[in-house]
Amino acid sequence: MKQIISIIIISILFIACGNQKTDAPADTSSTENGTLTIDFQAIIGDTNNSVISSNSYLKVTGTYGDIDGKIDAATVASVPTRTPDLLNKYRSTDNNVLNNKMEVSMGQFLLFGTANASRYIDDGMSGSGIAQRTAEGKTGPKVIGTGITKGADGVITIRFVHAGGKTVDPYVFEMKSDANGIFKIGGGTENFKRSEAVVTNDFDFNKDAASLIVDKAKEGTPYWKGDLQATFENNIIKITGTLTETK
Repeated sequence: MKQIISIIIISILFIACGNQKTDAPADTSSTENGTLTIDFQAIIGDTNNSVISSNSYLKVTGTYGDIDGKIDAATVASVPTRTPDLLNKYRSTDNNVLNNKMEVSMGQFLLFGTANASRYIDDGMSGSGIAQRTAEGKTGPKVIGTGITKGADGVITIRFVHAGGKTVDPYVFEMKSDANGIFKIGGGTENFKRSEAVVTNDFDFNKDAASLIVDKAKEGTPYWKGDLQATFENNIIKITGTLTETK
């Protein structure tokens, strides 16, 4: 596959997905280890905002603030507003997006709990198996093989993309659970992968996945560690568990 490596730094991963600082950023410099409990659900393969609103959510409780988020079916906006900013208190150190404290892929995927149909379509969770974004008259590369599968061995595979802001060239993500449906956060394993930069040519997970790199927290940064239990039944993905901050 011919792939052009962009010089855009990783911060684009969070544009329009939470790269702005909140008015009162959480103090993540404490010497005490934080905790993070996640209760996430999303319906895959449905692009009706009312259905998404009824079946998708992100609930977080922990050291750096709580989140009880979903989309409003009428306005198709996340409630509360700027939910990504709230999640950034956990995804990064001192709200600096370059200091990611968890796998970027998982941090991005959790936002499907508060996303509307447009993101499901653009990022590959519409059920078509294809992700391709159009914005401001431009169309990005076609990414084939997106979605969620559960193998006979019990492994849950999640493949999706995301392009920040008004850009159309996405980062590509792949996450794999173990045979029990557990995503082991903070392990630095190949179960979490992403593209090193945005892709600008068509990408096929079935052919081009070897180009992805291991997705992990930034070296030297406090990071979250623990198990997140996932289930995938009847097009509903659920992820729950508690993580501990490791400094």
